[in-house]
Amino acid sequence: RTFWGWLNAVFNKVDHERIRAVGPDRAASEWLLRCGALVRYQGSPKWQQDYNGLPTGPLGKYKIEAISATDSCIMYRGFDYLDGLEHVTDIKLEKCMYIQDECLQRLSETNNLQKSLQQLKIISCGNVTDKGIIALHKLTNLEYLYLSDLPGIREKETTFRVLQQALPNLELELDLE
Repeated sequence: RTFWGWLNAVFNKVDHERIRAVGPDRAASEWLLRCGALVRYQGSPKWQQDYNGLPTGPLGKYKIEAISATDSCIMYRGFDYLDGLEHVTDIKLEKCMYIQDECLQRLSETNNLQKSLQQLKIISCGNVTDKGIIALHKLTNLEYLYLSDLPGIREKETTFRVLQQALPNLELELDLE
């Protein structure tokens, strides 16, 4: 278990030189796929899942529009890769054992995501609590939030009231016990 945690931390290490060399979308794609997540690019209906099959082309040609991090090992230390992404409208975090409140706070403080992110799904991420969900209030363009199987959420009514007051246009869908 310790070995896998160490290896996942290595996968999440941010390479700022790489971001400068290949651009934020390509570098983020490499990080996400290395960690087991999928990406979808603007204008493409298909999900990219093969690291070796990443599209090539001129710098900046492929813009990440959606991220599906199901069973992935993405963790806080890799979130710097999200800073340069300007076109992400949809993120799904499902069964991500390393996603915790600090990750959601970091997500909501990312300027580009505050402008672009419209849909967010958080499912079966056991380390997420009320604090992390409340932190999402900074995602001012968020239109849809789906929360399911989050045992760390204890103050449901208060948490959701705070979120709804901060984001009055938010459609909140809950599947919580």
